[in-house]
Amino acid sequence: MKVSTCRTKITPQGAFFPCYLMGHAIRTEKAAGILHDLWATALVLNVDGVQLVWVTVELIGLPRELTDRLCCRISKKYGVPADAVNLSYVHTHSAPEYDDPEFKGFGEGAVPGYTDWVERQILAAVDGCFSAGFIETELIMKKLEISGCYGNRNGREKPCDKSFVTLEFRAADRVVAGACSFACHSTVLGPQNLLVSSDLAGHLARHLQEKWGVYPIVMIGAAGDMSNRLYRQGNDAAELERVGGEILEQVFSEDVKEQKLTLSRPKIRTFRYEETFCPDHAKKQLQYDTIKEKIANARTFDEKKVYTSALRMAEINLNKNRAFPFDLEGRYLDLGDLRLFIIPAELFSRFGIRIKEAMGGKCPICWCYSNYSVGYLGNISDYGDNFETSASDIPPGTTEKVVEKIIGFVQCCNQEEGTAP
Repeated sequence: MKVSTCRTKITPQGAFFPCYLMGHAIRTEKAAGILHDLWATALVLNVDGVQLVWVTVELIGLPRELTDRLCCRISKKYGVPADAVNLSYVHTHSAPEYDDPEFKGFGEGAVPGYTDWVERQILAAVDGCFSAGFIETELIMKKLEISGCYGNRNGREKPCDKSFVTLEFRAADRVVAGACSFACHSTVLGPQNLLVSSDLAGHLARHLQEKWGVYPIVMIGAAGDMSNRLYRQGNDAAELERVGGEILEQVFSEDVKEQKLTLSRPKIRTFRYEETFCPDHAKKQLQYDTIKEKIANARTFDEKKVYTSALRMAEINLNKNRAFPFDLEGRYLDLGDLRLFIIPAELFSRFGIRIKEAMGGKCPICWCYSNYSVGYLGNISDYGDNFETSASDIPPGTTEKVVEKIIGFVQCCNQEEGTAP
């Protein structure tokens, strides 16, 4: 297995700054400065002659039009199959707003040209991988459960995924590329923050870079209901240092054992679920009014914060007042010991756990926040009772249907390959 990695800066500068930060509707001011640089990081793998291009962008999201176009350009330029290209984002709520009318955007709008520049920087990162050449490596995994730092933000008693995985691509004793995967929102910094930052994902990546000597890609898992909300002691840069430090202390513990992964020729299968939903206008109005009442009766700033964002989503959906296509396109990548299911959604953690169990293998990863987003996919029993689903146009029970089909799809793929867990 050969790999190459490269990153390019996407920190807003010059004509792109100051800008509005995306993710908190309650925040209406422009950014006042830069706390941390933002990066587009590319990792290209060559496994038994099959190339995979994985990119992490330190923004809240990516528009599908952009990722579709980039996949085509990368595929055409380097001969990589389009379904072997994954463009993911860390979902920080402290990065610039960008152009995407279909994304549930907040604030006063994107700075013209920023998204186009980010697109060029993503391409430059991928180009940098191919220009630098590839190094023969072995893959080392470390896996642990994080304690006391984050969990299900809707209740500590609710299902949650606290697993944390690091992947080191080593040549001799040197780490030449890396990745990490965990399921937690990068929302340690609150809406009071007016500084550009990649938040938790970037904090962990920077410290892994200090340890490894190379900046990793970050694979955010099923974090739809995962954050540090019920563990936080603040919402500023000091809290980011505290939470990040506690996580890293566990990640770098000598008690965490390493394991070598053996990769085989990648098998890539595409999963698709399509359905058209027709929201009832009266129900949408009731949804909007209910959220507005929750804001008026909010007992904490956090409650007011999240429902203000939900109200913005409800307002956008109410104004649409039309049928909309739900189109979820995921992929299952089987590389032997390493298996990934890529899904463009904010999936609740209980479903990510089930998908990983279905995949099996030594290192199954549910990689969400990829290529675009269909929005929150939450469980039916709590549907409408949390802010994530309070403004959703996706009918209750849809997530369960989608996930059952994903699990059946994965199991069928494994049986065909003789790799069922």
